[in-house]
Amino acid sequence: MNMKFLDILILLVLFIILGLGLYVLWLNIPDEPTKFEEFKFDKSNMDRVYLNSKEIQFYPNMRYRDKRISYGISDFCDLAKKNDIDFAFSIIEDKTILEFYKKNDEVEISVLCSNIVPRPDEEGHFVAGEGGPSEIINNSNFAVIFSGKVSLFRKNECQNPNIAIHEILHALGFDHNNNQKSVMYPLTRCDQEVDQYLIDEIDRLYSVESMPDLAIESVTANKTGRYLNFEVSIINFGLQDSESSNLGIYAGAQLVKEFNLESIGIGTRKILSVQNLVVPRGADVLSFEIKTPESELSKENNFVELRLVRVDG
Repeated sequence: MNMKFLDILILLVLFIILGLGLYVLWLNIPDEPTKFEEFKFDKSNMDRVYLNSKEIQFYPNMRYRDKRISYGISDFCDLAKKNDIDFAFSIIEDKTILEFYKKNDEVEISVLCSNIVPRPDEEGHFVAGEGGPSEIINNSNFAVIFSGKVSLFRKNECQNPNIAIHEILHALGFDHNNNQKSVMYPLTRCDQEVDQYLIDEIDRLYSVESMPDLAIESVTANKTGRYLNFEVSIINFGLQDSESSNLGIYAGAQLVKEFNLESIGIGTRKILSVQNLVVPRGADVLSFEIKTPESELSKENNFVELRLVRVDG
């Protein structure tokens, strides 16, 4: 009796092992390759209210990363010009939400007192003869200015330092205008002022808080059986570097794997290419989600869902 029971138990165990083996074989049996919908980010969706540029800059929505902007003055500038430039920065600061502070090195706006001759690597960026942005990333939301230069080689004859103000506004990304009363008119006069539309535009641009803005730029994916291959591009459209983020891959509601994206600089894209990631065999909906503890300009572009492409017949 005990022998018969043992035989049945062994047979049952063998059936279970066989069943598990067949199930594992079914899970991993080769299948026809299938693909998911392709995703590409539509930049026209980024047309937000605060990006309503008035086209008074060299490029739309030019600004520095933060409303606190550093500057430094060359030792070759005489005392009068140093006083002019400090006074000019204080006037712009008093009229707008900008804040300026002086540093000795690694400054955002460099003030020289001679003609500026851009280096060969700056030729494509230097957009004004006596002052202007010298390093720019055109980042969809904003043309982000990393550095600018100002040259004061003409003596100021006015009570207010209009030449310095004019060149600083160039370094802030502003072009000439046709208003003879404006400090941004091509020919400088002592009665010119920082007109209200310049003040309003600066305040509009810098009212946007300085944050990163991560977005899934594109995704392609296909799978064979349980094995998923994908390539995803993530880009930072924001005003600050992103220091920490992860990308979660979901099959339906199930988290399959999370990848550490580490840091992503302004205007930088990171491409993640993965082969043979195991997913549930019947998964026909994939989701890609950027997760970050950081505040962003928008989190609307952090999520993409793709569906399996059905082939009729």
